[in-house]
Amino acid sequence: MVKTEFNKIWSSYFNKEKAELTYNGKTAIFEALKILNSEHVALPTYTCHRVLQACLEAGVTPYIVDCGLDLQIDVSKIPMEVDTVIVPHMFGIQADIKALSGFRIIEDCSQCIGLPDLGKYSDIVIASTGPTKWLNAGEDKEKGGGIIAHNSNVSVSDDYWFNENIGNKLNQMYIDIPQILESRTNKANEFINAGVNLIGKDQPNAWLRALYFGSQKRVPYTPLHDRYPGFKCPVVDSYKNKLDWISIFP
Repeated sequence: MVKTEFNKIWSSYFNKEKAELTYNGKTAIFEALKILNSEHVALPTYTCHRVLQACLEAGVTPYIVDCGLDLQIDVSKIPMEVDTVIVPHMFGIQADIKALSGFRIIEDCSQCIGLPDLGKYSDIVIASTGPTKWLNAGEDKEKGGGIIAHNSNVSVSDDYWFNENIGNKLNQMYIDIPQILESRTNKANEFINAGVNLIGKDQPNAWLRALYFGSQKRVPYTPLHDRYPGFKCPVVDSYKNKLDWISIFP
């Protein structure tokens, strides 16, 4: 019953035919890469390092790509040999999926639940549901859950489990999405009205963190190209040490 309801809710929410639950978000990305038969995969330097780990475990060739001032992947910097792009809407700021025509798209919605048209222009949607994510139904990173929504006839590997406790929590959280988003948007607006220059202030900020250019120079995310040398990201290098961050709670 829980599993059936889960599939119904999340496949519809992400504009797909099927929704399944995996161990975690990294597993969901791994499965998405396999479903799409991906070989050369672009991902932004601003994203969770576990996204890159999923690529390496799937045996694809990853390309770490620079981001613009909006902290989203710079489409113009994607190499020609790339066949698949992983697009996280980092920090709750919505990336332009429609600008990525010609690529297979894995849309990572771990940080952006509540924004419009999620899954509408991508091939596969994944969303981590661990304790630090927007849908924080799981209690740990390794088995905190991960949603994968797609239109393929292929299902994720048979040995993945469906945790009814996490599935049930996610089904309940679906009902509360508008309320949670409104709370976080109102909190962001408090900062904006106080004169804080939030990046992405022209749209609802959907996640726990919103960034702005400040003076304290704390870096909330280490860019992937700093951890894995060999990829040049000059735009992010120009501002990464000028970012400060605040928390936006429900």
